[in-house]
Amino acid sequence: MFNKFLNNVSSMSPVSLLELDTVALQNRIDSKYVLHENEMMTLFPCFLENYKVLSIDGLRSFTYENNYFDTKELLFYNDHHNGYAHRIKVRSRKYVESNLCYFEIKKKENINRTNKHRVLLDNIASEINEEKQDLVQSYTRKSLNDLKLILKNNFKRITFVNNNFTERVTIDFNLQFSDTDNEVNYKSIIILEIKQSKTTQVSPIVAFLKENNTREHSFSKYIFGVIALQPDMKKNNFLPIIKNLNKIQQ
Repeated sequence: MFNKFLNNVSSMSPVSLLELDTVALQNRIDSKYVLHENEMMTLFPCFLENYKVLSIDGLRSFTYENNYFDTKELLFYNDHHNGYAHRIKVRSRKYVESNLCYFEIKKKENINRTNKHRVLLDNIASEINEEKQDLVQSYTRKSLNDLKLILKNNFKRITFVNNNFTERVTIDFNLQFSDTDNEVNYKSIIILEIKQSKTTQVSPIVAFLKENNTREHSFSKYIFGVIALQPDMKKNNFLPIIKNLNKIQQ
């Protein structure tokens, strides 16, 4: 069923990367939905009528590779689990088709704002050198003297922009997580994320989802990856998310 959705996306009006970059959305509202792949064809008429799809050299889906870093005791994971307000995440990302690589630090400032620092790299980082260590340390008062690669995450993404260029929508699929011991694949799960300008009055896709009683859910690929690869980790506060994911996969 999802292959049918992918085939239909190829018939949509394209938008270039240069055009997409005009949708800055510095002051925005982000929302996420976790769906089953079979739901996507129901959404397609809404996409076709109200959105354009990013197209680069004829491609409309793109591969992302992520390396996530944390301390030996998984400080970043536990800060998120415990609701720590000023938590951070550290990753290196590769945009496979364009061969662009970055080192990124994301710091949660408050409920609605995340500060993101990004450094261009020649290759995706798989370890933390002294320079990166000092950079990450500057974002927190907590000691980070043992940062290391915790897990790898690969997925594919399709990016849409609404016809008024005030909103982006991304669809992530073919989620894969791995560490030195295990690999887990989630073929049926779709992560739909909406980045919407605060001045936008109506989001067609949000309105459609609400009409179909689809609820918004928080979702972090790093957090879910840790849970998937280390099922014994403390996760009490993530049980509603896990329950929803298990229901979707049934």
